[in-house]
Amino acid sequence: MDAVQPQSEAPAMPWHVTAFYRFQPFNEADLPAMKERLREVMEASGVLGLVILAPEGFNGTVAGPTDGIEALKAFVQSWVEDAPVRFKDSFSNEAPFHRVSIDLRKEIVGLKRTDLAPEAEDNRHLSPAEWHAMLLSDEPKIIIDTRNDYETKIGKFRGAIDPGIKKFSDWKTYLQSTDLPKDIPVMIYCTGGIRCEKAILEMDEEGFQRVVQLRDGILGYLAEYPDGEYEGECYVFDDRTAVDAHLQPSALYSTCPGCGLAGDRAYTCEWCGDEFKVCAECEPKWKRHCSKTCRDRVLRRDRKKA
Repeated sequence: MDAVQPQSEAPAMPWHVTAFYRFQPFNEADLPAMKERLREVMEASGVLGLVILAPEGFNGTVAGPTDGIEALKAFVQSWVEDAPVRFKDSFSNEAPFHRVSIDLRKEIVGLKRTDLAPEAEDNRHLSPAEWHAMLLSDEPKIIIDTRNDYETKIGKFRGAIDPGIKKFSDWKTYLQSTDLPKDIPVMIYCTGGIRCEKAILEMDEEGFQRVVQLRDGILGYLAEYPDGEYEGECYVFDDRTAVDAHLQPSALYSTCPGCGLAGDRAYTCEWCGDEFKVCAECEPKWKRHCSKTCRDRVLRRDRKKA
């Protein structure tokens, strides 16, 4: 299997995390049975996490013991006959997930464009090495981050444009409103590569002529270039909140109890005493309590004192 491994030797951490996707047509009628079989494999292997199945393919991030992850990889690979599935690996001391979640959806990435069908053989993918070389080259280019604004806030490639989108379905509107030239090279990237698979097709529709995308996304790039051109940390959609340049769970950010996004302002909960972090936007209302439960108890206590 074609796994993207971290550059340095894997640390002695109990949770092996892997992210993967594939645009692979499935018969929609087969998806419920696929879901149940996948659940059996994950539960038998001690693997937790989220996997999305749709008629257009699959997308997931899971965590578990290394032998369980290898069993999961082998099972996922059995769905694909023509090429190896690309797995992006990292490690964590704490469990990034707490249950098995397998969702059946219309799409594996939420663009609301089921008509777009990315092709695996599309030759516009750059390897991390090719991407790095192009970043350092003197040739004219535009670099665009296709992720949401709460992701770009904590890190992006040096010199990249942040479109400021709130959700992926805003991407088309951004393309139609921008005055960027369409005849010079454009480099697009996302967390693991999946969003760019459809983003590049919408760019084709809008007349962009020379677009390339980063294979395996930021995670793949950091695995090979931890001290490269990416600045900050990479937002991830699990309990780690973000990973640093070495794909280690973030020491800077935790999940904000107010909005569920990345928080970096540290406080101690007035009710339970736990340490937690909030984001700047939620700080005024959430700096006293680490959860909705503790918030309710603090407010109830305050009312009694009044």
